[in-house]
Amino acid sequence: MTISPNFTAITPDRSAIIGCHNYSSARAYAAGKAPELRPYKGGTRVSVTAYVSPSGQYYVMHGNVRLDVANAATARYYVKNGVGVSTLGEVVAQQLLAIRNQ
Repeated sequence: MTISPNFTAITPDRSAIIGCHNYSSARAYAAGKAPELRPYKGGTRVSVTAYVSPSGQYYVMHGNVRLDVANAATARYYVKNGVGVSTLGEVVAQQLLAIRNQ
């Protein structure tokens, strides 16, 4: 028996359509926040610490930079494998834009 995905997501660069079994995973893939399915090779990665907010939102932090993630499994993945510097740079840029636009 094969279980078909309930949701579909398009990657941010619009290069692939991904079948997902839940809404949170589809949102994470569409936003570019989901971890790669293949083992990561090369590149600089930084260690992070996982947290969960009182409202139930999972996130990881490196210094003062907070990266919201879809679920506990994604947070555990980032704690185990680290977060790419490029991903962290994008989060910092988004946070600076949010501060600027206030």
